[in-house]
Amino acid sequence: MNKEKAKNVLTIEIDNEKLKKIVLYLLAFLIPTIVLVVIFMCLKVYPFGNSMYLPVDSYGQYINYLQYFRDLFFGESSVIYSLGKSIGGEMYGLFAYYLISPYNFITLLFNKGNMPLAFDIILILKTATCSVTFLYYLNRTKKANFTNLIFSLMYAFSSYTVTYGFNIMWLDALILLPLVITGIENIVENKKAVLYIISLALTLITNYYTGFMVCIFSVIYFVYTILKGELKNKKEILKKIGIFALSSICAGLISGIVIIPAFLGLQGGRADFSFSSLNLDKNFEIQNVISKFYTNAFDLEEIKNFAMPPLFCGVLANVLVISYFLNKKIKLKEKILTLIVLIIFALSFYIKGINLLWSMGNIPAWYIYRYAFCFTFFYIIIAKKRI
Repeated sequence: MNKEKAKNVLTIEIDNEKLKKIVLYLLAFLIPTIVLVVIFMCLKVYPFGNSMYLPVDSYGQYINYLQYFRDLFFGESSVIYSLGKSIGGEMYGLFAYYLISPYNFITLLFNKGNMPLAFDIILILKTATCSVTFLYYLNRTKKANFTNLIFSLMYAFSSYTVTYGFNIMWLDALILLPLVITGIENIVENKKAVLYIISLALTLITNYYTGFMVCIFSVIYFVYTILKGELKNKKEILKKIGIFALSSICAGLISGIVIIPAFLGLQGGRADFSFSSLNLDKNFEIQNVISKFYTNAFDLEEIKNFAMPPLFCGVLANVLVISYFLNKKIKLKEKILTLIVLIIFALSFYIKGINLLWSMGNIPAWYIYRYAFCFTFFYIIIAKKRI
């Protein structure tokens, strides 16, 4: 009888844990959705008024691209070639960079005149999904709790999503990054590499440009995780390195079906790869960047060349990161490794040559810190370790 009672109590606890997770995931999705909808209502953005939320490139480019995506499925355009591109040109490169995200299927629900509304809905849904996947990463390491929800909202409403997020093709990388990192930790913990392979392949497929940045961060994070671990067996370490390398190659091969044709189509154009512009010039004055940790405000100058990187993800995160380094319970080795990763990001933001390495050696046309979401992710998980 006692065993039966214990079994029933355990079942109730498991059910409660599942229910708590479901509620947290729903909140992680609904809170960003509601917040953004309310903001659009206050700004009287269509359909709540006559205004449109189409900042910078979204008005001049992305609405037309979404219309083109919609036309593909109604037989009104081609993924290979279009006469509507300047005086005519190939379209696969443009399609691979801007339009492979599954969220773009939302355009099929609207007519051409409602593409601005489709754009806003895609932006809202992607932002909300960022919160969900980050919560998934946090729930993996510890039991589900409302503290995890707070950090997932920090990720969703970070300065990067506010400042760069209207370039909606980059948001898929933010959505998938927590899954990629979860996959890396699975490899280190001797679990299956399937999640890492699939999530990294999807990151590269949905946008190979930000996918390249995730690949760089994946290597940094894998080395960071291996070095701060307790592994002393060299064979075990080499085995994990081998699995990580092979898994990364597999993800690259899977994504090759999209990347290789896109690369061939873009050779010689704006996306041609070159390292001739690498130098040690600085992007900004160091004293000016401190404020970017404490405010989410920005103007048009913030996204132009020579701007400040989008670093803000909540004042609470700053307090917790400082507390992390002051905490005597955290091993010195881990603190040093964490500091090294932060220094890598700091040098990447500050020095033009290192900054360009993240963007394949190309000089970006505005939005020069397109990899900053990787810093945001790392910064928040370091802050979370203090809770």
